[in-house]
Amino acid sequence: MAEPRENPYIYVTWLTKLIAGESQCAWASWFKAHHTYDKLPSDFNTAKWTADHNSLLLRRKEELVQKGYEVFTEDQNKFTLQSKTGISLGGKADIVALNDTTACVEDAKTGSPKNSDHIQVIIYMMVLPLAIPRYKDRKFDGRIVYKNNIVDIPHKALDEAFKERFKIMIQKIGGIGGTDNVRKVPSWGECRW
Repeated sequence: MAEPRENPYIYVTWLTKLIAGESQCAWASWFKAHHTYDKLPSDFNTAKWTADHNSLLLRRKEELVQKGYEVFTEDQNKFTLQSKTGISLGGKADIVALNDTTACVEDAKTGSPKNSDHIQVIIYMMVLPLAIPRYKDRKFDGRIVYKNNIVDIPHKALDEAFKERFKIMIQKIGGIGGTDNVRKVPSWGECRW
């Protein structure tokens, strides 16, 4: 049963597929942002995914520690950032690696590469310095850590055009201006969960 939220809350991954064009149903993200609800059971194997993800994350953390980085993982990077309009954005970056000259946010992915993976990391690059005091004034680069390769995302990927697309999507999903431009686009691929 869905219950209305007092204020909109948007989790980073609810935006990434919309910005990347991998999802078309903005209404689904709008609904999650404006309601709490019980998830329907699925055939997704959460235990296997969690074990695979944790294994990749721990392997990568150890590599970074061996290279001399101070490494912060998952819940150490958890944030909720609230706008003046009352919309909250939440998330948690898998890995933040710091040294005297470098700040890098990484996301570990056990599945097939997607454009939304890039979007997720760029959002973290933008938001972490605003949301977590120890990252204030740091310019982040990003990386996507897949099982067999690592994709670098330079800081310049966080440009004004990206910031504008992000702002528009936050306003749309957060309900600024109502639901007139939040389209329902039902499809099996987006509604099956």
